[in-house]
Amino acid sequence: MIALLLALGCAAKHDPAAGGPPPETYENALLDLATGFAAKEGCSCIFVSGRDEDVCRSYLRVNPDVAKIKVDHQAKRVTSKALGMKKTSAVWVSKEEGCVLEI
Repeated sequence: MIALLLALGCAAKHDPAAGGPPPETYENALLDLATGFAAKEGCSCIFVSGRDEDVCRSYLRVNPDVAKIKVDHQAKRVTSKALGMKKTSAVWVSKEEGCVLEI
């Protein structure tokens, strides 16, 4: 009986009504958050606030420091990459809108 319950539990599908992300996307949520934060905040720090790139890099450093940024001054874009697996970019749109994540 216990084996049957365990088998049914393992085969159960995710119920969206229960809330939370589906199990197959949960592992990537932290990488999405890390790269999104670094790209958006890096873009805003450099292109909206006008701060020096080195100052912005130190501002963005978290522990563990998994998301690294690359700045394209010509395109006014900051791309963040984490663990070589996830990449997110933010681009400066205008003075009124600032930087937005590219999806």
